[in-house]
Amino acid sequence: MFLQKLSRQLLTANTVLNVNTLRCLNYGLNTALGKTETEIIEKWKQKFAKENIDEIESSIKHILHHVIDKRETLTDKKDDQQIILTKEQINRFEQLCECRMARMPVQYIIGEWDFCDLVLKMVPPVFIPRPETEELVELILQQCDDKLTMRFLEVGCGSGAISLSLLHSLPKAQSIAIDQSEYACKLTLENAKNLQLNNRIKVIKHKLTNESELPMIEGKLDLIVSNPPYVLTHDLKKLEPEISLYEDLRALDGGPDGLNIIRSILTFASKRLKLQGHLWLEVDPSHPSLIEEYLQENKSDLNLKFVACYKDMYGKERFVEIMKI
Repeated sequence: MFLQKLSRQLLTANTVLNVNTLRCLNYGLNTALGKTETEIIEKWKQKFAKENIDEIESSIKHILHHVIDKRETLTDKKDDQQIILTKEQINRFEQLCECRMARMPVQYIIGEWDFCDLVLKMVPPVFIPRPETEELVELILQQCDDKLTMRFLEVGCGSGAISLSLLHSLPKAQSIAIDQSEYACKLTLENAKNLQLNNRIKVIKHKLTNESELPMIEGKLDLIVSNPPYVLTHDLKKLEPEISLYEDLRALDGGPDGLNIIRSILTFASKRLKLQGHLWLEVDPSHPSLIEEYLQENKSDLNLKFVACYKDMYGKERFVEIMKI
């Protein structure tokens, strides 16, 4: 049932299915009882290594824990505490490992992922939130008073990771989340309901452009945040198969210089942010200086001030803070 449902989801989302993917979706296996976690892990380590699968141990652990319904890491258990897998668990585990062999991201395979303090449902082809984006949320929260009411907009909500994390930590906040993908909007709403945050978020299917006014959003905003498409178009061909085969490339393609959507966000922010309201962006490391230059050149039209750039966990300039003046 899982693989049939996954197959329908991928086909509905117009995901490219190659031979490996079809092998994943139609895979079946009969295995003897009595195999321990150690034996299973070693077998798939070798198979993943032959296929040059990234993050081998992490992928195996996440899939195994999903199958046995345990969220603690394997390293938390002593050697003599290994679990004997049932035949059904072994078959399930090996089916899902075949999906990973087909380069399907582990987040889609297990159907969920941790982000900040939340567990979010993941469904292809909706963009998978990255660890760096958790840093963006933390930067924003450092400057927000959780005792004050506020209203913010997220541009390109995907799974709802940013909006829902902010709402979770800011009990008096209200969010509007927009995305051009219907799949993303539905997933954001589902995650919001699962987390009982749906009464504080409004999700709108909309593609932001320079002409966007969003008349359905009344008044000024305290904050705008976005992890927008910022990959340069000519760099899309360099993406790993996990991304190019399964994720919605519209959530990544930022145009020739990677700034197409970002310029639209800046125009919108200049009109809809409150005075001294803030815009936060996650961008390519080459973008902060270009954005600062763009704001200087268009200062009289945009009335936006480049406040600061912050580095991510890898030391790359990744996050930009801008203020309405």
